[in-house]
Amino acid sequence: MGWARQSWRKQSTLGISLDGLLCVLPQRRRTPDGPDLTATIPDELLSLIFDFLPPAYSRDAYPVKDLANPLSLLFVCRRWQRCYTPILYRELYIKKDRRPKKLLKTLEYQPPLSGYIKTLDINIDSHRINIDALTSVVQHSCHVRKITLSANMGEELRPLLEAIARLEYLELLRLHCSPSMYTIAHQLERPSLRHLELWCYGWGIGDKLRASEPEDGVVFTKHHAKSLLPLAHHYTGALTSLAILNPAAPPEVTGFIICWPTALVRFTATLSHSFFAHRYTPASMERILLRQRHSLKDITLGALSFSRGQGGSGMLDFSSFHSLETLSMSCYNIFSEAAATTLQKLSAPLLHHLSISFATEEQHDTHFSSFGADEVTWFKNFASAANSANTALRTVFVEFDPDSYIYDGIDQNLRWPWAYLDEAAQALAEIGITLTYSPPRWTIEQWEEEKVQAKMRIEHDGGEY
Repeated sequence: MGWARQSWRKQSTLGISLDGLLCVLPQRRRTPDGPDLTATIPDELLSLIFDFLPPAYSRDAYPVKDLANPLSLLFVCRRWQRCYTPILYRELYIKKDRRPKKLLKTLEYQPPLSGYIKTLDINIDSHRINIDALTSVVQHSCHVRKITLSANMGEELRPLLEAIARLEYLELLRLHCSPSMYTIAHQLERPSLRHLELWCYGWGIGDKLRASEPEDGVVFTKHHAKSLLPLAHHYTGALTSLAILNPAAPPEVTGFIICWPTALVRFTATLSHSFFAHRYTPASMERILLRQRHSLKDITLGALSFSRGQGGSGMLDFSSFHSLETLSMSCYNIFSEAAATTLQKLSAPLLHHLSISFATEEQHDTHFSSFGADEVTWFKNFASAANSANTALRTVFVEFDPDSYIYDGIDQNLRWPWAYLDEAAQALAEIGITLTYSPPRWTIEQWEEEKVQAKMRIEHDGGEY
């Protein structure tokens, strides 16, 4: 009974955080009045409870204030250690210089632990990190399913990338390391890979791992494409999801990648910080996506550049995308044309959800007036056109999250911004389309009070409003 009391006292570290999530609380000395109730919980249920805890190692700062690191669960008792160990090793974040050596030593001493590793997040931000040890860790992690590699790509990473390429069960790969097309092509050959995310990828020189810089003057030709992707390999890959983030390559190279999968289902593109952003126009992006138009179900696109003065269209034509179900685009492109024209281009037979983003990828805040009377008029015209057309669209989400601070000098006549969104929602509701939007930062009363405070600050400083 004494052991049960002592064990129960140590096991009282599980608790609920202020936001209602399961967490590990700092141990508090407490003597129970009853028996050890946790001893009656089956191991499977205990493991399921532990599964709701945040990972011990992640990109987020840990430990959180007033919470203890989940590693403390290992020291409660052998049973808790046995239940929590598989969860502890399931997702590993490797960043510190000495961690690969320590982890390798642990895996060599206890080989069964390597079978628990399902996710590896590798961040190489120092030249002092031991690449050989890191490569050995990957080789030991034979059952890993997801890998994120963030690094300054160089030839010293070749053994590591070769080890990743040999992983039999890898399903998701994020290369945040400026990979060259040579690097990407060899990763795409893996039959298990389903999801690929590329950051600053581009054409390379020969078999170099790192993408060449735009100023290097390396030109992508059809000969290069055929050397890496012969026609016989077109539409043979198992990839179903592709995300491209700020490519260091023109649309022709991206078109080369998208020809690889047999049937691409999900595509995401963020382009605003790319050197070639001006070449990723709606027309060029449409040509890229048309190669997978029969299988694409989910498309997310950042702002695409176009020239209004030269008669350029800001909106892609999705009417021939027969499998498309959900679409997310920037308001910059959605509102670039008349509502009736946009509706026609959104007439994919299965497209039921549209997301419109006011988030600016240039890292500037959205302005309060970004959604106003003009946008309400556009939605009313859209509803009028949809009422007489056969559209599958049923839901619209508007991502609208303006400045978190009401600055001094704001127009006192500016309405509560979300009132315009309510008007747009009412217009769409009349034709059976539901419009929702991001949660407002202020209520109407808070908004009016903040405007008054902003005006008072100006008057207090002696400035003119």
